[in-house]
Amino acid sequence: MMERFSPTPDLWKKLSLFDRTVGAIAIILISLIVVVLLRGNQSPLSVTQYSWRNTNIGAQTQALTMTFNHPVDPGKIEAGLTIDPPLAGKTIWQGRRWFYSLTEIPRYGTNYQLSLPLPAMVRGRGEQDFTSVITSRARALVYIGVGGEERGRLILYNITNPQQPQKIILTPRDLTVRQFQIYPQGDRLVFTATDPTRRSGQQNIFTVTTGINNLNTQTKILPGKLERLWENQDYDNQRIALATNGSTLVIARQNVQNPADAGLWVAPKGDSPRPLGIKADQFIVGPNGNFLAVTQEGGVGLIPLTPNAGAPQFLEAMEQALDFSPNGKELLLTQQNPDFSHSLVIYDLQDRTQREILRGPYPLLSCRFDPRSQPRAYCLQADFIQREGEPVQPEPYLAVINLTDGQTRPLLALPNYPEVDLAIAPDGLGLMFDQVATGPSMGSHDLLTNSQRSIVDGRVWLLPLPGDLATETDADPDPQELTAGFAPRWMP
Repeated sequence: MMERFSPTPDLWKKLSLFDRTVGAIAIILISLIVVVLLRGNQSPLSVTQYSWRNTNIGAQTQALTMTFNHPVDPGKIEAGLTIDPPLAGKTIWQGRRWFYSLTEIPRYGTNYQLSLPLPAMVRGRGEQDFTSVITSRARALVYIGVGGEERGRLILYNITNPQQPQKIILTPRDLTVRQFQIYPQGDRLVFTATDPTRRSGQQNIFTVTTGINNLNTQTKILPGKLERLWENQDYDNQRIALATNGSTLVIARQNVQNPADAGLWVAPKGDSPRPLGIKADQFIVGPNGNFLAVTQEGGVGLIPLTPNAGAPQFLEAMEQALDFSPNGKELLLTQQNPDFSHSLVIYDLQDRTQREILRGPYPLLSCRFDPRSQPRAYCLQADFIQREGEPVQPEPYLAVINLTDGQTRPLLALPNYPEVDLAIAPDGLGLMFDQVATGPSMGSHDLLTNSQRSIVDGRVWLLPLPGDLATETDADPDPQELTAGFAPRWMP
């Protein structure tokens, strides 16, 4: 029969000093572990990771994430969070990590005060409330100047403090800017400009820094740092379109020696341009850089720019692509009907289905989606009026259109200015437009409208967009003149 082993005091005495020491340490450690397990985590509850530190939030901000140093009660954390002014969101938990997913766009030019009274979820003292001041992105715009030292130059105009707006001239005097686009973080602009070191009237592509850094507010970036892109004297770069996420730049080019060699080129981020083999005067790029919408004979073509975008599509009878929705899933277009009327159409790029929003005798000149969740767009429409002894003239007006039922509410008449440039603020709370005066050509360095008319003067206006403008009960907003200039764009 096997004997059962049992330690005796004599056995402990027989162990060496080293073995007894190791055994004692092991017993002490085991005792400490047991005490910790029985008493729980005594460290103060704290936030170990916070995604909004040293950054400015904006329309591209999707969520706040926090990680805690030990398990918490989700209900208590959610109930304790306060943000002033309110910023709506919904919560998702992954263990100790908390995702506060925003359901509304932060208001630009605003400081938010976040407070989280960390509950007493562990015994002991020293727990502290978590507080943070969150700064949203600046309420600012960029435009092309029309007078004095600003003429033909890019101007950054910060209107976060309306009583003390700030202007910065970004480009040198010897470049006449034709067109520009803004990269998604607002740190750089890409633009075309006539270059005095090249052939008369030839346009090259440049980038310039704005001095704004929305990703890390502790890093200093100086404005006005200029860089020429893709040194190539064979082509005139006439128009550009940049994806909202900055991934893709599309360029309309023409060979200066052979005008028949003209078409669209695409430059994915970090790569040199390559020709697409497509000619087009009017084109827009989807916000994710997946699709290019081009106006062609007989309709609008949808050209995939990435492998996952699928096959090319052609939308017959469409007149013009107006705007992609902020998520890139829908496209607003105008369509000419057999009875010569014109329709506003919304096209679903995933389902490849289209729906008529409204129909009228005249085409819409331009439209912009509201970036907020409301299904509406702000459009420039026109009535054509013939007065005695005068030719038929378009009389544009700005309207808000409900994209669900097609209800239209006129907001503002814009007489005598058929070429108005519309820009919706990234938070949806303002609309900018320009009004220009044109005259005879003044030379190769003229400022030009889209129809190539020479710009003599221009004004940039701001139309506030508070409340639900789709209802007739709200008073019409009053436009405010901001500055002299044209082609305004909101900083993202």
